[in-house]
Amino acid sequence: MLLGDLQSKDVINVVDGSKLGRISNLEIDPSSGRIISITVQPNTRLANFFSSGNNAIIPWNQIVKIGGEVIIVNYSSY
Repeated sequence: MLLGDLQSKDVINVVDGSKLGRISNLEIDPSSGRIISITVQPNTRLANFFSSGNNAIIPWNQIVKIGGEVIIVNYSSY
């Protein structure tokens, strides 16, 4: 799977069913090459490209399933 494939999928939170947005970035461990976390940017028409305050950083182990259209995560923002 390519990064572009992941970025085209909506990220859905299994905790409350909300759509969090789409993947904007990945954090990769340089020594192992494994993905540590994903950064999800909310889907907003008027998103400010210089602001990252609303982005969610989700650890890779909180990804429940990567499907054909969506990525399901178990994410609590607190």
